[in-house]
Amino acid sequence: MDALLAPKSIALVGVSDRPDSYGHALDRMVSEGGFAGRITRVNPRLAKGSDGRISESLGDCPSAPEHVVLSVATARVEAAVDEALSVGPRALTIFSECPDVAMRHRIGDRVRAAGAALCGPNSMGFHNITLGLRVTPFPVPLDLKPGGIGLIAQSGSILGALMNNDRRLRFSQAVSTGSETVTTAADYLHWMVTQPETRCVGLFLETVRDPERFVAAMEAAAARDIPIVILKIGRSALGARMAISHTGALVGNDDVFRSLVERLGGHMASSVDEMAAMLVLFAQGRRAPAPGIASIHDSGGERELMADMAEDHGLSYATLSAETKASIQSVLEPGIVADNPLDAWGTGQDAQSTYTRAITAMMGDKAVGTGLYVLNWRGSYYLHEMHARALADAIDETEKPLAAVSNFSRSDDAGLADRLADLGIPLISGMQNALSAVRALHNRRPVQPFRLAEPSNPRAQHWSDALRGRDWIGEAAGYALFSDYGIQCASHVLAASKAEAVEAARRIGGSVVLKTAQPGLSHKSDVGGVKAGLKDLQAVADQYDDLSARFTGEVLVAEMVAPGVEWSLGAINDPDFGPAIRIAPGGIFVDLLDEQALLMAPFSEADATAAIARLRAAKLLSGYRGRPVLATEKLAQSAAALSRLAWDMRYVLAEIEINPIIVNAENAVAVDAVVRARSCLPISEEPAGCGRL
Repeated sequence: MDALLAPKSIALVGVSDRPDSYGHALDRMVSEGGFAGRITRVNPRLAKGSDGRISESLGDCPSAPEHVVLSVATARVEAAVDEALSVGPRALTIFSECPDVAMRHRIGDRVRAAGAALCGPNSMGFHNITLGLRVTPFPVPLDLKPGGIGLIAQSGSILGALMNNDRRLRFSQAVSTGSETVTTAADYLHWMVTQPETRCVGLFLETVRDPERFVAAMEAAAARDIPIVILKIGRSALGARMAISHTGALVGNDDVFRSLVERLGGHMASSVDEMAAMLVLFAQGRRAPAPGIASIHDSGGERELMADMAEDHGLSYATLSAETKASIQSVLEPGIVADNPLDAWGTGQDAQSTYTRAITAMMGDKAVGTGLYVLNWRGSYYLHEMHARALADAIDETEKPLAAVSNFSRSDDAGLADRLADLGIPLISGMQNALSAVRALHNRRPVQPFRLAEPSNPRAQHWSDALRGRDWIGEAAGYALFSDYGIQCASHVLAASKAEAVEAARRIGGSVVLKTAQPGLSHKSDVGGVKAGLKDLQAVADQYDDLSARFTGEVLVAEMVAPGVEWSLGAINDPDFGPAIRIAPGGIFVDLLDEQALLMAPFSEADATAAIARLRAAKLLSGYRGRPVLATEKLAQSAAALSRLAWDMRYVLAEIEINPIIVNAENAVAVDAVVRARSCLPISEEPAGCGRL
């Protein structure tokens, strides 16, 4: 990777004297960017009249380059790759699209066999601004200032937009990954987080081609406390057409990816603007020591809007101490009240000192984690130049994150933003973008390990063998699986005759429920396969006759669990990243309430408890409006147990659903079991990605 992104020598194959050609732009970008390494140029047409500046072939170069860049037509790429590899480089870059998949595979095989790295094909190249190296056939500004932001983009257009239009983004390296035939986004990420200049990394992703390497790279970033911001496209249902459970139908691969990124300490952005805002704020390199925010304005309406938007983003304004308020009040003009958010503008008398001292006092309050200086920032306006000086004076008085924010995303603030960036002050365009960035900044939390301390369940191998090669398994078998992992299930008996059903009901006692155990039926109640609330043995006998007349197979006789609130637990096995657990309201509410917590398996009871508490439906468990307090801890225990089950069964499991699991004052009891195994999986094969650790 060093040879690819930070080579000591580079050869440019296909340089050109045609002004509007890729080869001409490539030569200019590499030659004029400030790269201190050795540059070799190759073009047989231009070699003779170049006075030795251009070689006829790579073999004619005075020494072998570390990195070879191929700026040639697609028809010539394979031959050019062979020639390049013959001189022993450790890295190649290919700009050509190479739309033929078989061709890309052949190129990849050759490059991998040579032990080299490859950027592309179909790449716009890369930029190592730190080294002054720009390997691209597309002109970009050559005077970009280096900084601590790494960028990895599976879209050349996105990379171009960020590099060409905003000087406040100070990049260290930026890569257009192209087809990732050999070297993937995960490889670039792993390399970037090891570079001393990297403060944060942004990724624009269409797909993750190496899930296990991606997880390792995210963990490496977390270990170095480097924030990763990801904008991912391509949302789609994860096998919804094949799913038999609500979890399988309602959880998409985007949901799983977001849960994974959160587990690994990363941050998801929803737009390019939002990603850029997060990156400039993270690049400041400061951490928020408290959850509260503070902001200073020159408009009362603006500060009220900011307060509303902060609440929408789940951010809270810090309650300032009496001492802080007194300090602020002492510098304000008469009639202005010290508050947070603060409109400090009066008549403008001695405004620079007022704003500097007021924001400095706010930042000094222990309840404040991040400060925002909000205006309609624009350059060449004397009042905003004054505010810039005030902010520049204040930034040195605090170690907390402090940013300028334009209240309108189209404010003419680019030039001012560039100058503020020189002082280490991010200027974020648009209040919405700024608050999204602050929310990400305040949401930095320790990364949780995927492996739990407790050993694998002693029954894990038994169940792995039992599930392998199966499709759907019956409810009774599902209960047995759950019970082996500590999930409490309703008492039940399988009955093959009316007499057995009546005897089972007698032994269980009280009201019972009868369910058909016909193989392959996952939603029994939808087809009249469930008979609940049977209070006497004659009712059991009658309903057994009805079920046996309409369905084949045995009948499950189960206790009627004490009333409570219905929840649901589900597991889905993502083909790239392994099992995730869905915790949501259950019964009929699983479809009616658009609310869920999704956690990557395995996780602890404490993780489950925290996830449940974030749901609005958690109020139903906590004694809402005089109702009894229910056993939330039992639901959390069951969710954590299901996560361990799903992790142990990740090579054979497709999906699981417990809907409902009834939570009452004493227990959380599973009263349904839907389990589907990976029926098409050969015994010797492990699903791609599920071995992420």
